[in-house]
Amino acid sequence: AAKAEAAAGVREFELALKRLRLTGGCTHGWDPTKYPEDHDCNKFIDEVARIFSECEVSEGIAGLAVDKALSFTRDIFPDVWNNSACLEWISSAFVTIGTIAIINGDVFICATAMGFSESLNQHVACYHMGSQPLMYVAKIVDLIWAEERRTISYLKKRIPCKCLNEKYKAVKSLPKMYTCCNITCSLPDRSVNLSAMMTCGGCRREHYCSEECQAAHWEDHKDACKKWRKWNAEN
Repeated sequence: AAKAEAAAGVREFELALKRLRLTGGCTHGWDPTKYPEDHDCNKFIDEVARIFSECEVSEGIAGLAVDKALSFTRDIFPDVWNNSACLEWISSAFVTIGTIAIINGDVFICATAMGFSESLNQHVACYHMGSQPLMYVAKIVDLIWAEERRTISYLKKRIPCKCLNEKYKAVKSLPKMYTCCNITCSLPDRSVNLSAMMTCGGCRREHYCSEECQAAHWEDHKDACKKWRKWNAEN
């Protein structure tokens, strides 16, 4: 049933994207006419939607769906991955998909769309622009696990239209929550109020709910921490 729900959700957004291409409705900042329908960029989007539709809706599965889509498209569309303009356009498409999803209340599609969009942005920053030393994985994970307030806030800042204004008004008074970077954190959904989070003093990018979680995550984090610390000192 969960898998059917995911597939139905993806089909709904595939139809929505087709309607946007045909009718010129609000695309939330994405230009669906930039590439012809048979272009690899559009095939790329369709393949990612297919992969998402094959994944079951369950706790933690959105991240696995994003990883699977990233791996598959790298193998099938190497020319797209080597073109920053293509990746930025596809990233914008998934911001649109995420916006449509949150408007319709589809949390799974929104989480996968945001995680995938941010992964593309990070790839461009690392491997095309050289504006950061490595992927900022904690940010991607946080977006996949984000609660409604953070989700709406993230998308609202990335669309030029006012389509999320009313939704943001409804949630802006809710507490700002963040995801503890320790994957073995015992808190429900690893979620904690942002004001109570601790930030790694070395990289200033990883956030934790406690000193215990920071210590538990150090072996996994230390190599990335050294790279970010070096980068911070030089830039």
